[in-house]
Amino acid sequence: MTYSLPQRAVLLLAALAALAALAGVGPAYAAALDITGAWLRQPPPGQTGAAIYMELHNGGTAPLAVVGARVEGAASAAIHGHSHADGMMRMYPVPRLEIAPGADLSLQPGGYHLMVGGMGSALQPGALLPFCLRLEDGVEQCAEARVRKIGE
Repeated sequence: MTYSLPQRAVLLLAALAALAALAGVGPAYAAALDITGAWLRQPPPGQTGAAIYMELHNGGTAPLAVVGARVEGAASAAIHGHSHADGMMRMYPVPRLEIAPGADLSLQPGGYHLMVGGMGSALQPGALLPFCLRLEDGVEQCAEARVRKIGE
C-alpha cells in the first residue's frame, strides 16, 4: 500500500505519540508540580553536604507525592524534615511528601528540605545547582537552586 506525504506524516506522529506514552512522557503525563525560589547556602570549607530549600505548588487536580530526588554532582539526595523534642533538633528522612491539589508547600530552614550529601566540588555563591524531584508516578520535575553566601 502506498501512502501520500500527509498520510505518512500523520502515521509518523501517531507512532511517536504512542512511543511517548509508553515511555511515560507527553502531555498526558505532564507534571503539575511547580518548583520556584530554590536555594542553598554555600557549604563551609571541607563540608560536602547542604540543604536545598524551595517553594512547591501542585497545579493539578490530584494529589502529588515526592518520593525521591537527585542532585547533579552529589552522592545522595533525599527529602528530610525536622523535629524538636527535649530541647534537641533532629533531622529525619521523609520517604513520601504529599502535596494536595492546588496546595503550596515551603521547604525552608527548620522544616522540610532537600538534604544533599557527597557533593564533589565546592559551590560558589551565585552558582546554580541542578536537581530533580521524582514523583510517585515516576515523572521527574527538575529545577536549579542558587547558591547563597554563608550567612546570607
